[in-house]
Amino acid sequence: MSEEDRYLGRQPWSMAAEGILALIIGALILAWPGMTLVTLTWIVGIFVLLAGICALIALIGSRKGQRGVLIAGGLIGIILGCIFLAWPIGTTAVLLWLLMIWLVLYGIYRIVHAIRQPPEDHSRWLDICLGIISLVVGVLLIALPALEGLEDLALLLGIYAVIAGIILISLAGAEWSKRKHMQIG
Repeated sequence: MSEEDRYLGRQPWSMAAEGILALIIGALILAWPGMTLVTLTWIVGIFVLLAGICALIALIGSRKGQRGVLIAGGLIGIILGCIFLAWPIGTTAVLLWLLMIWLVLYGIYRIVHAIRQPPEDHSRWLDICLGIISLVVGVLLIALPALEGLEDLALLLGIYAVIAGIILISLAGAEWSKRKHMQIG
């Protein structure tokens, strides 16, 4: 595979790991939507931290022009995740705002890099969907103050995590298939 064919975040194992984690976290949130906000802060902190680590791991094999965004996205995820985990009670009050910012930035990040993919790469539409869903959830959390209730927030985040997990696993599968096809051909 040439350097031009490599895509930001297209390490299949990294996307699959992030997708599996998102599914597990989403299932946990949906199973216990009435959990305390501090517990939700811990779960979100773990996910954001692991998503940041996955972004930094994706540096392996990425092109030079894509590394800056990966580093920025990874570091932001790691820093926010560490803040959530280190001060769960203190960050509970600002969880919603930090999460909204992260969802919007993550959505933009996924869309921008999907658009940079070649038009013949049909899996880029999965990236665009993930970006749009992230943006929509982030904007919903900003625009609808009624969603500040714990159960509404938990349900929205749980549904988002499950959908994001499915899309990330699908993207990993598409990339593995693409790589296998390139090796055969």
